[in-house]
Amino acid sequence: MPEKMITILFYWFTLLILLILQILTPEITRKNILLGVKIPGDKMKTEEVKNIIKGFRKETLMVGVPALILTPILVYYLEYIYIFDISIFLYLGLLFTIYLRWNKKLKKLKEENDWRYLSKGVVVVDMKFSRDKAKTTIISRKWFIIPILIIVISTLLSIKMYPFLPDKVATHWDWKGNIDGYMDKSMFTALLIPMRQFLMAIVLYITYYFSITAKQQINSRNPEDSLRRNIIFRKVWSIYFIILLVLIEVFFTVVNMLVLGIIKYNALINILGGITFGFAIIVSVILSIVVGQGGDRLKLKDSKETLSDYDIDDDRLWKLGNTIYYNPEDVSIFVEKRVGVGWTINAGRPIGMAIMILPIIIAILTIIVVK
Repeated sequence: MPEKMITILFYWFTLLILLILQILTPEITRKNILLGVKIPGDKMKTEEVKNIIKGFRKETLMVGVPALILTPILVYYLEYIYIFDISIFLYLGLLFTIYLRWNKKLKKLKEENDWRYLSKGVVVVDMKFSRDKAKTTIISRKWFIIPILIIVISTLLSIKMYPFLPDKVATHWDWKGNIDGYMDKSMFTALLIPMRQFLMAIVLYITYYFSITAKQQINSRNPEDSLRRNIIFRKVWSIYFIILLVLIEVFFTVVNMLVLGIIKYNALINILGGITFGFAIIVSVILSIVVGQGGDRLKLKDSKETLSDYDIDDDRLWKLGNTIYYNPEDVSIFVEKRVGVGWTINAGRPIGMAIMILPIIIAILTIIVVK
């Protein structure tokens, strides 16, 4: 199969995952949160709310599926593969626009029915959890020694093999395993992949760290059950992050060995790349559905139903369709997402705002440097 077709199929699969995640949004967030809006649990079963969910999914399918079909065809015949990169952002924008429309409808429904007055106005914080965060994770920081050792091995290989590298070093392969990219020999070229590995380790470690230390949400009606769910949630995702990091480091080490000429089986990077990408996407989707945000979807033995109310109505602290948390009075830098699973930044804190803006600045500088 031509490389172009494989690339299009890869991006098409990416668009499909985005579509599936949007459709599953109501199923993976907390049970008292729908499309980013806090709703009393006993109101989730009303016909009005059910119609919101049906309408959101119907519109997502009606708009998302045709775009999913037409975009690869358009890219194929225009013969400009970079258009597909742009189309991913356009597709995300399209899905987000649909989300915002139904988020607004739900807010209006909540306001018309005065559901915002049904919250207890009570926030529960578990101090023991804060004092003993390390014990809430099933996998300690010591496990990061494994990816660190992999990076060290990759770095030592680069240093050892540098004198034997040709003047033009192979740095990219097509889907068939043929070399289609070179860089001039230099120590920077030799250490380029280990540097990327180190950067990935930092990113994944930061994600892991905040997955076990970020502020947790505890249900005021049944705090013990809520705490148990949250701990399991963090345990599961901490394991996911460390396994993903190991897979990523192994993949890049093999790529580095290809660059250094230690191994010759070029197709191996496609195999390992597929395994890593598949694990990252498929496992994360499964965990999101089974575990849910904060462990809210877990089916635990002797667990009590706690959907009749919610702690506090803080919708006002969430901006842009309840996707950005802005609360200058909250000292937390990372908090649970309202939409989807995971954590987001408190843009109301200076550090949080800096973390949010920094990637944008780096992206702009990268584009300027490349040009």
